[in-house]
Amino acid sequence: MDEFRTLAAEASAELVVKGSRFLAIAVPVADRAAAERFVGSQARAHRNPTHVVPAWRLRDGTAYSSDAGEPAGSAGAPALAAIEGAGLHDVASVVVRWYGGVNLGVGGLVRAYGAALADALSTARTVEHVRAVALEVRYGHELTSAVLRTIHAHGGRELTYEYGDLVTCRFALPASRREAFDGALRDATRGAAESRFNHSEATIT
Repeated sequence: MDEFRTLAAEASAELVVKGSRFLAIAVPVADRAAAERFVGSQARAHRNPTHVVPAWRLRDGTAYSSDAGEPAGSAGAPALAAIEGAGLHDVASVVVRWYGGVNLGVGGLVRAYGAALADALSTARTVEHVRAVALEVRYGHELTSAVLRTIHAHGGRELTYEYGDLVTCRFALPASRREAFDGALRDATRGAAESRFNHSEATIT
């Protein structure tokens, strides 16, 4: 996935339904290990919860949810659906429930778990990420304008420079623009400059 949207920071919301309290917490995560750590920490963080229902969705296509002891399909699936409905990836969540003495039924649980997390995500700040490659270009000083114009035209960011007999410019470029960028750079410098990998992958926010 070259482009995806995730949370900018932790988000939370509370919902009370017929005495049962639902606390939804969602955070941005980098990978499955981070999602599992978050869920594990939340399982220990709350006093006497009845259920701690996890769900996460990652940009690599991994998605996970568990009903955590609630009736099948009543908790994990609606929580995961809330993340999907918000269009987010690299997000891990829990919905913590404290039972209030009144059975909600499967339909009531589906609505409560989904609504609690959807409420948390609906007002959360989000950020767009673009998969990028980290590149560098070495060129003569007289080519500075042509090189920088080409880098900016193709979405290059986070530029740093080293100056010597040649200029070395390092930057992040959207991965999907690499081929077009290389062609444009050759044209702009008449073949005098070309890009090479500085690192294999980066992310532009």
